[in-house]
Amino acid sequence: MKSKRFLTLLALVALAGGAAPRLVWGEEQILRLALVRSNEAVKEPDQARSSGSSAEEVKSQDGKTVGAASDKTRLTAVRFLSSKSYTRVMMDLTQEARFETHRLKEDPAKGLPPRIYIDIIGARLAMDSKEPIPVQDGLLRQVRVGQFSPDVVRVVLDMTSLRSHNTFLLPDPYRLVIDIQGQETADRSAAVEINKTPTPPVKGPKPAALGIRKIVLDPGHGGKDPGAVGVGGIAEKDIVLAVAQKLAKKLTKEMGIEVVLTRKNDSFVRLEDRTAIANAEDADLFLSLHMNASTSGDAKGLETYYLDNTSDEASLRLAARENATSRKNVSDLQFILSDMTQNMKLEDSISLAHRLHGSLVDSMSKKLGTVKDLGVKKALFYVLVGARMPSVLVEMFFITNKIEGRAMSRESYQDAIVEALYGGIQKYGESALAAKTL
Repeated sequence: MKSKRFLTLLALVALAGGAAPRLVWGEEQILRLALVRSNEAVKEPDQARSSGSSAEEVKSQDGKTVGAASDKTRLTAVRFLSSKSYTRVMMDLTQEARFETHRLKEDPAKGLPPRIYIDIIGARLAMDSKEPIPVQDGLLRQVRVGQFSPDVVRVVLDMTSLRSHNTFLLPDPYRLVIDIQGQETADRSAAVEINKTPTPPVKGPKPAALGIRKIVLDPGHGGKDPGAVGVGGIAEKDIVLAVAQKLAKKLTKEMGIEVVLTRKNDSFVRLEDRTAIANAEDADLFLSLHMNASTSGDAKGLETYYLDNTSDEASLRLAARENATSRKNVSDLQFILSDMTQNMKLEDSISLAHRLHGSLVDSMSKKLGTVKDLGVKKALFYVLVGARMPSVLVEMFFITNKIEGRAMSRESYQDAIVEALYGGIQKYGESALAAKTL
């Protein structure tokens, strides 16, 4: 009963956004972020296999990912974020665990939908509800969680359609993440249907002309996570939010692009939720905004990152800081990416990174004088893992540098950064369009 009251309250909160301009994720009915709590034993998928069901079982490659934990892992919560064609389910764990992901095909003759179930081995439940959680978002029908055996927790996802899925484990804190892609929708705009705002007059190139319909902007950190702190207590989270809000307005006004922010205020958003928002929104681009930091007050410059494996020590250290984890855990992420490259827009992400970075260096050199160009690099940022569109992370100067930090706290310099980012996005759109016409 407590769980039902919690979910009801959560739903009311999610709908409280009113009719404000849609620059922010979280005000749509169709995009739902919920906490699922259950301790009901879920054995139906195993029964289907043992009874000779014709449903085909396919074990994913991620079943061999991590080693067994010494003590039982506790599953404390299951969260999901979804749209009509995409769902990310996140399972919160107390420690590292071994897991297996299985797929059961649809069996219309028996009235069985396509299903995915995840067995978490050496685990026990730490949840308090007994009822399956209905979702009914167009892709994910319901979530069921149970203690399948003394040493196995089973999470079952009943789907309406199922095209592909990928599972991976993130540390600090540990959470098991599964990305699910449903059948492609005929109308790409169908993922968001509520609180649409009229498109304002477009001064510059129309979004359709550049092939850019929607962008998700991600102001890094927020809430309990201030990010890096500079001279005078300037917080990274405040600067990147201000830049994101300004850029959103400019993109909407000048190019007619629909913009979604992962946060609109000083709120905390988990790293895995940010990419999930971009995927659920079916965005064309995902841009995560940050400011750099160093123990040396002399460190300065601009650098831009895309997601890929790397052995560069500086990139690994930066990723560890942005991921709020250890250097070792960042290195361990590399094997995950090996199985995900087929879903990544790697070449497009590289192109986007170079266009944005070039525009930033050129524009900000005119504003500040010559700026230090730290280049375009690759790194293992959790916030970019699983993105299904070109995605980059921009480090906009060093907040720990007295000159750069203080400059970025001023409106005039934020405006200059916005102009530079806008120019980079426009150049990327033009280059992508040109490549298609060749």
